[in-house]
Amino acid sequence: MTFHQEVGPTYIFKLVLIGSGGVGKTCIARRLCFDTFDANTQLTIGIDFYTYDIPIVVEGEETFVRHTIWDFGGQEQFKKLFKYYIDGADGIFLVFELVNMETLTRLDWWYDQIKAYQLHNRPKILIGTKLDLIQGNSGKQKIDDLIIEQFLNNHNEKDYVKTSSKENINILHTFKEMTKKILDSHQLDYDKIL
Repeated sequence: MTFHQEVGPTYIFKLVLIGSGGVGKTCIARRLCFDTFDANTQLTIGIDFYTYDIPIVVEGEETFVRHTIWDFGGQEQFKKLFKYYIDGADGIFLVFELVNMETLTRLDWWYDQIKAYQLHNRPKILIGTKLDLIQGNSGKQKIDDLIIEQFLNNHNEKDYVKTSSKENINILHTFKEMTKKILDSHQLDYDKIL
């Protein structure tokens, strides 16, 4: 989605998607940017980049925020690149599968890294993916909401969204919420997010 090509964005933010390999980070980015879903998405090798524009109104004029979205391969061999990946992040999405407890507990490592690089005060949203797998009769066991709440409490976080890239549930909403969090955290001027 692109707005006002002749005029540049009012703000540009770097957003990062972190979490274990295979949790759906690439599917989130592709659903947002291309409105597509592929259940057979390959694991990200290293880092992929996407851009997405969110329309906003600033001083009565429609403009946009450009997000550069960094999709980080969650496999063990890429963890040594994390410092370069996270540097300069304006917003951080911590991503796990709603049907895989291990992907939530592994976020503790990622969260420790955020603290180690002094980024714990950056806006963050916890994203639970694959909501479609717990809504139907898939037989998948979902992570209990109390465990997710405990994770949020342990890390002094409150923002959490359940998503489905397959069904396009809460994908754009999550990015609009992050846009608001970043704008507000930097006390940047805007009237509203469209």
